[in-house]
Order: sequence, then C-alpha cells, then structure tokens
Amino acid sequence: MTLPSHQTSHEPRSSIRFNARFDTATRQKVDDLAKRFHQPRAAVLCHIMQWGLDRGPTEKIDQGNTQGPVRHLYLYVASDLYEHVQRAATTAVVKVAPWLRHMVRQVTITDFPASWQEERLEGRSHDSHVYDKRYMIRLDDMTWEKLEDFSRHFDTSAAAIIRQLVAQATIEDFPQAWQMADDPRRAHPRREASTRRRPS
Repeated sequence: MTLPSHQTSHEPRSSIRFNARFDTATRQKVDDLAKRFHQPRAAVLCHIMQWGLDRGPTEKIDQGNTQGPVRHLYLYVASDLYEHVQRAATTAVVKVAPWLRHMVRQVTITDFPASWQEERLEGRSHDSHVYDKRYMIRLDDMTWEKLEDFSRHFDTSAAAIIRQLVAQATIEDFPQAWQMADDPRRAHPRREASTRRRPS
C-alpha cells in the first residue's frame, strides 16, 4: 500500500510523537543511513515504515526485548502512516517497536529512493565548491533532536541550519559566563603569574 507522501511539508499536518526503541546496532544503522543520505533520522524511519508496509506480510518477527542498552529515538510520524504501521504490526502479532526494529534490520541501501541517492552525490559536489571548510561536531541527543526538527520543518540540511544560526548569532547571544571569560580585564591566571615581579 502506498500512502500520501510523508516527507516534510511547510504546511502543518496531523502527526504523533513516537518512541522508537532500538538496540545499539540497530540505532547505529539508522544513524549511518541518515548520515549517508543527508536526511533527518525521522525521514529515514518514515521511509522504512512505508517500505515495510509495501512488502506486505513478512516472516515471523521476534518480539523479544532489545539486546543490550535501549536507545530511545523520538520522532513525529504522520498519523495515517502510523495507523497503517499499527495494523501491520497487529497482523504480525507484535507491537510497533519490534516491527520497526525488524524492518530497519532488513532494509538495504538500494531500498531507498533514487532521488536520495542523487541528492547525496549532488549535495556533496555542490558543498565542496561553495563551502571549502569542513568541521565535525558532537551533539548530545537533545540538541540533535532539535536540529533534526528544524531540518525537517524547513526541509533543508542540518549543515544549512547550523550555518544560518552562526550567521545570525551575535556576542550577546552567548552565555554570560562566556562573556566574563572573554573580558580583557580578567587576566588569565598564568599570564598574571608570569608578569609578577620576583622578590629581590
């Protein structure tokens, strides 16, 4: 079954917040796919949901608990898509979380849209000509989820969101503690020590 496109739209639509519970390996696969296609993890998972529905009834799904630590991933899913996933999970006699974990483990690179493959190559080529500096950053889960929300809402890359925020930022936007640390009147302790006159 093919549902209306679940990709990002500027117009509000009915959606629900879903908690996808993954084991470490399955979560890492989602992260790798999102990085490969330069797509939010929510978009990757929504595509996998649709792909799983299009497959129809599948082999028996293991509904046991995840192995190792549980990695929570919260995302918004279009209500109509989620309802169809619930029905598919019910048919398979499992809950939605194990159904989705199974689909993530089964999906392959070739199961993703050709447009994503093309955008990945075109985007890399375009960025390499326009932006010649590359900087890798580490984010906690809360910051990453917020960045993904912005990326999904504005239908643009996380890199573009960060560039926009940096371009708009001013000194006053940063924490007061940082302002104090940058105050030239607050000499660095080591510098003060080095400039003190030694006793004769």
